[in-house]
Amino acid sequence: MLVLPGGRHAAFEVTAVAAAGALQTDALLRRDDFSWPSSGRWWWTVQVGSPRDLPRLRESYGHIALLCESHGATRPQQLWSRRADVDPDVAWLVDESTSEMWGHPEVPATDGDTVRDTMVVPAGRGGGVDHSLSGLKQALIEVFAEPPMPRHLEKLARAEADERHLFVPLHRSGLPFSGADGLWTGTALPPEPPPLPAEVMHLWLAPQLGSRVLMGTPRGWEQHQPYDR
Repeated sequence: MLVLPGGRHAAFEVTAVAAAGALQTDALLRRDDFSWPSSGRWWWTVQVGSPRDLPRLRESYGHIALLCESHGATRPQQLWSRRADVDPDVAWLVDESTSEMWGHPEVPATDGDTVRDTMVVPAGRGGGVDHSLSGLKQALIEVFAEPPMPRHLEKLARAEADERHLFVPLHRSGLPFSGADGLWTGTALPPEPPPLPAEVMHLWLAPQLGSRVLMGTPRGWEQHQPYDR
């Protein structure tokens, strides 16, 4: 609860929005400092699509890298397409996992005193960008309908307050790529007011990679630059 100037009270609920497993993947990779020891001669990068991949990926990435290097393949998919007797770890990575690996033969894993660990990061995203944010309204309608958001809205509805604020830290996976990128790299404000649920009077959007925070009310949107202070 916040006490506003004049004595008014505001209920302030905070809940992050992210794709399933995205926050867990980030946390687990951060624990490893986004790197694993290199096993071969090349520098390798790994993109992890799901936390479910991590146990087997940690055990097999080095073996997969060595197999690829021995055949001059920069991606495990090249081994999968070339050979009938595909290694089980390669087959798992290509056919069953949501993760990918890239080898960089032009960059040595060990170069004199320089040792380059394998870089391990969450899977990237891409696509067209909606810098006008015209699709944000529909994306938010879908966010409000997905668990666990209804539970947070119910909590706000029960609060005895003059105002009800919902603050949403937006993970880069929390919205379709076009809208997420438009939020964190663009400067435009959404053209339509937010589709506020009845329980919410003020909606705050804080994109993970952005420099601005958007605040929406039935009148429309405004932006703030809290990180510049």
